[in-house]
Amino acid sequence: MLFRQFQCRDCGGSIGYRSRPRTFTEKYILPLFLLRPVRCGDCFRRYYRPFYSEMRDRNDSEVTHKAAA
Repeated sequence: MLFRQFQCRDCGGSIGYRSRPRTFTEKYILPLFLLRPVRCGDCFRRYYRPFYSEMRDRNDSEVTHKAAA
């Protein structure tokens, strides 16, 4: 099975979201190793996971809508 479901190492949560790359390393070096930053949906810890792992997309419009309310 090529695709692996996300599981947080800290809290055991099963929902992971793609996280924005923050540093030069996350933007340019990690993709060379087929890794990307992801964030746990329960405890919000960040990890690096392979590109082929199942992750949800960020929903930025929902976040900005909540911040504006």
